[in-house]
Amino acid sequence: MLAKLKVVLKDSEHRHTVIHAVLALGIRILGAAMAFLFNLAIAHQLGAEQSGYFFLAFSLVMIFSAIARLGFDNTVLRFTSANSFNGKTVKAILHFSLKYSLPVAFLLMLLVYFTAPFLANMVFDKPEIVTTLRSISPAIIGLVIVALVAMSLQARHKLIASIPCQNIAHFVLCGVAIICLNVESASSTALYLSLSLASTACFFYWLSLRGLNDLGRTVSEGELWISARPNWVIMMMSQAVQWFAPIMVGVFLISEQVAFFSVAQRIALLTSFVLMAVNLVVAPKFSAFNSKGDLEGIRKTALFSVRLLVVSAFPIVLVMLLFPEFLMGLFGEEFKQGAAILQILVLGQAVNVVTGSVGFLLQMTGHERDMRLVTLISGFGVLISVPIFTKLYGAIGAAIATSFFISLQNLLAVYFVKKRLGFNTLKFWQKM
Repeated sequence: MLAKLKVVLKDSEHRHTVIHAVLALGIRILGAAMAFLFNLAIAHQLGAEQSGYFFLAFSLVMIFSAIARLGFDNTVLRFTSANSFNGKTVKAILHFSLKYSLPVAFLLMLLVYFTAPFLANMVFDKPEIVTTLRSISPAIIGLVIVALVAMSLQARHKLIASIPCQNIAHFVLCGVAIICLNVESASSTALYLSLSLASTACFFYWLSLRGLNDLGRTVSEGELWISARPNWVIMMMSQAVQWFAPIMVGVFLISEQVAFFSVAQRIALLTSFVLMAVNLVVAPKFSAFNSKGDLEGIRKTALFSVRLLVVSAFPIVLVMLLFPEFLMGLFGEEFKQGAAILQILVLGQAVNVVTGSVGFLLQMTGHERDMRLVTLISGFGVLISVPIFTKLYGAIGAAIATSFFISLQNLLAVYFVKKRLGFNTLKFWQKM
């Protein structure tokens, strides 16, 4: 076994992938811990009812921020990766994405702010959530900035900055605020999250531009839009798959059920933090290999990354499946009611991990339209099935529908990777 490992690590690309994946994983573990502690703090400080209001509002702004980014997430990642040593080009790509995304984010912020009474009373039938929706609405702008800046940093392999930008800094700031100030309401928590995101966005935007050189060219706006349009559909549908269920739980069920579902969902997402860590490393590699026409490099990196994922994620999946009540009970005795929800959602995330970085494989190699079709199928599946299943079977039904379509999305992406690139990521044991 050791001899085989040494042979594998002789390959410079595999060695680079392992080293940077371990680095990214370490930072991701920190990020996952911070997110976990943030959710834990909210559950304990606010209780099930108020935390349900907060998680419901947070799910809503996550979807709106995905809409506002106009699909530039992976466009920034792809084109910045191919021009990572050209500071002028890196800056132009980031500024182009922000120029169009921020006005949309501002309009959506106003929409949420002024329609908050309608949403609270007519959509969610929860009048108490009006102030929470208004307080969290500026977070849409902050989420847009940190997502695009994080992608720019990731493309340049600045993982130590990229991961905190997107997943750590604002949770830490907000968590410290609600604990130190003994916050007990969803509306105050929402306000502190918005302020934390504003601070994080400003700092990491400055950091991302610091030290860039004047090399490079002005990028083709038409080329960026060609990539962004299908990516926009991909991003919106992917966010719908992830965040639509808690919104529907909020529409049909009481706020405590939103809290149980949201906490279970966030614990289940810890399963895929290994995948996210590996994606941070391999996505820019896929883009760089594709720009050189190196299909074999893409294949080897993809299969090697799946092996890393299976070995790393299996123990986490096992713990979540065997001890769901213990994990949910950490958030409070009443949260144990969500144990079955956690088990169902973990199964969907397990499929997400074992299929590997198939979404990035398609997007970084110019097959965004295939990924768009995949996400349209899964996205519309969620939009149709989750309301029906939630109304019939409650939060358990929402979890079943969500988990099924997460699995379907990844399996369809595996099919298109095989069709377009000629290899199957599920057969990760095949010779590299």
